[in-house]
Parts: sequence; C-alpha cells; structure tokens
Amino acid sequence: MNYNTTIQPRPRGRRRRSSASKIALGMFFLFMVGLGGFFANLTTYHRIVRLTNHIIADTPSLPRLTPAMEGNTTPVSAPTNLPAGSVFWPNPKVPLTITRAKEHGVTLILVEGGQLGTRRSPIRQEVQDFVRESGATAGVNGTFFANASLQGTDNLLIGPSLCENETSETMSPFDTKPQLQGRPLVIVSPTSTTIVPYDIETLSLPGAIQTLLPNVTNAFLGGVWLVHGGIASTLPQLDSYNLHDAEDPRRRAFFAIMPDGRPALGATDGSVTSRQLARDLAEVGVSEAVLLDSGFSTSLVFQNTILVTGHSTKTVPSRPVPQALVLYGATDPSVQLQAPDSAAERLL
Repeated sequence: MNYNTTIQPRPRGRRRRSSASKIALGMFFLFMVGLGGFFANLTTYHRIVRLTNHIIADTPSLPRLTPAMEGNTTPVSAPTNLPAGSVFWPNPKVPLTITRAKEHGVTLILVEGGQLGTRRSPIRQEVQDFVRESGATAGVNGTFFANASLQGTDNLLIGPSLCENETSETMSPFDTKPQLQGRPLVIVSPTSTTIVPYDIETLSLPGAIQTLLPNVTNAFLGGVWLVHGGIASTLPQLDSYNLHDAEDPRRRAFFAIMPDGRPALGATDGSVTSRQLARDLAEVGVSEAVLLDSGFSTSLVFQNTILVTGHSTKTVPSRPVPQALVLYGATDPSVQLQAPDSAAERLL
C-alpha cells in the first residue's frame, strides 16, 4: 500500500445544497415577491380611492336642467284605459322654435317644443301677463269661456279644466251640455300629451280625468278637433262639435302636436274659417290640432314679443282672457324674432 499518495484538497467555492434546501429557498423567494406585490397593490388601491374621492369632492354641482330641457330618456307607455279615438304622445322636450308658414294667403305662426302648461287668473288678463308671471317662454290665449262678453270679468271655462296654478280641477254647469259631446279634451302630464273625445256622462265627474292619466297636471276642453291623425277634419266633422261660430272668418288660435310629439301653440295672422285652418295645419304637417278661443281673444306671445294679436293693429294686445296656455323651456339658438312691422310681416 502506498502511503505516499497525496490527497488533493477540495476546490474552493459554494457549498452544494441539497434538493430540499433549494425547494425551500425557492418557496421563500416566491412568498416574499408575492408579499411585496400585495403591499404594492394595496398602496395603489388606497391611492385610487383617495384620488376618486378627491375628484368627486372637487366636482362642482351641475345646474339642474329645466323640465323642458331634460328630455325623456325613459320610454313612456300610453294608458290602457283611454277611450276609442284617443291619441297619446310622449313629449320629447326639445328647445323652443318658431315656425312661420304661409298657406293660401294666410300666415300660420307656431311656437313648438318645451313643456306645456295652463294657467288661470281670478280675473281676466292679457296673455303676456300670464307668460311673465309664470316664467314661461311663450303663451297663447286659452280655451273658450262661458261669458263671452267683452265686459265680462269672470273666469269660468266651458268644460272641465285643471290648471297648474290651481289645487284641483274645476267643473262648471256647462260640462254636461250635449253640445260638448265628442269635443277634444286635452290632458297633459310631465312626460306626455293625451287628447280624448269628451264624454259628458263619464268625464264630467270629479276625478274622472285623473283616472285616465294619473299624473295629469293640466287639462282643458278644446272647441273642435281641427286635425286628427294628420288629417284635416271635414266640414260635417267640424259641424258635429256644435261650435256656432266655427265657420266665421276670424283670426284663430290653436294648440297642436307635431309628428315627434312636440306641443305647439299657434295662431293665424289673418282671418280664416275653422275648415280653412284645419286644411292649412294638415298641409303644414301637424299630427293633431285643437281650436282655442279666437277672434279678439287671439294672442300669441313669445317672450316679450307679440307675434299675433286679434286686433288689426299688430302691436295692440288682444282682449284680456281668463286662461292661457304656456310653454316652458329654453329657446333654440336659431330663433330670430321679427318685429311686427318688419318687411316680412308687411307681406301678409
């Protein structure tokens, strides 16, 4: 045996670790990485929360839009209990515009859009007073009233009515007269306009209007149904409403519904019969139209401007009336008012 064999020293370097040690070390490394990521994400989360709270807290409150500018974003369904011949139109609530259309030598002026309302005064007053007191943008004289005398001062209307500045509907002894059967009853809610044929037995009862449209805010009985379903009423149809002066030529006022559901207030700047007005409105393209009190009562106002008056002198207001229809809402930027004595108006 050779004892002189030299034993070589072990090379210097890392100690070899066992497989178990390698696995434990790897698991510890992964644990630390995950723990660090957790705290990093937690810090980021708190930063996001603080940032979000800061944005919410620092965002100024937006001004609340007027009803006429909010628009209908939720579909509106028609009531299921409307009588035959009724129409129901959701209101898109768009800014107000003015339309002038010359038909057969007579100019029709319509103010369209916004939200429709009605107002009644304890005494009779001019339409511009109704507009100013209510804060509305436009207005037209209302429906027919019982005492048609020029010297009258009462405010009793023909047919049931509900005005926004009153706490309940108003009934009158005239509401059950047979002559009123079938006349257009206009019912307004914050989101829609409904017109139903008036029935003297069922709709003259207190609370009957609310059964047709539970959220009703305004209601009035028109004189005749001028246009129905986009079609002008014929002379026999107009006669069926028993309005004795319907065919007398005079300046006429009306309420209409446009094809997209916009309410419209309008008047003629010239004398026409109801049949001629129905024809002209159908040609203009309205879907529904109802005759309002006319003649010397005719008065269409936009802001501080008289667009139509029942007098031959255009700057003279019409006679005072007990009720007015008004439109609330912003004015479309395209609207340009014309002075009553401008060249365009002198063409009439």
